[in-house]
Amino acid sequence: MAAEPLTELEAAIETVVTTFFTFAGREGRKGSLSINEFKELATQQLPHLLKDVGSLDEKMKSLDVNQDSELKFNEYWRLIGELAKEIRKEKAQEMRKK
Repeated sequence: MAAEPLTELEAAIETVVTTFFTFAGREGRKGSLSINEFKELATQQLPHLLKDVGSLDEKMKSLDVNQDSELKFNEYWRLIGELAKEIRKEKAQEMRKK
């Protein structure tokens, strides 16, 4: 990374990537999340945003495009996109109320 301090958005992106690699590869293959790693990441890092998701097993299946029982980064990124869309909807509703 650059020697200069990261912007708020750059730091957020770096956090998304770093979080994935912190959990990925603890068991199974490095660079992908097993179901247990996904559950651990979800419960520790996304407890508020995933509280209404229901079954984490079902959520993983919906994200696991190639059905290999692991989430690669691009599959994990789909989750981040889905969560960002939900936050955007909430923000848009707040803006309409003002």
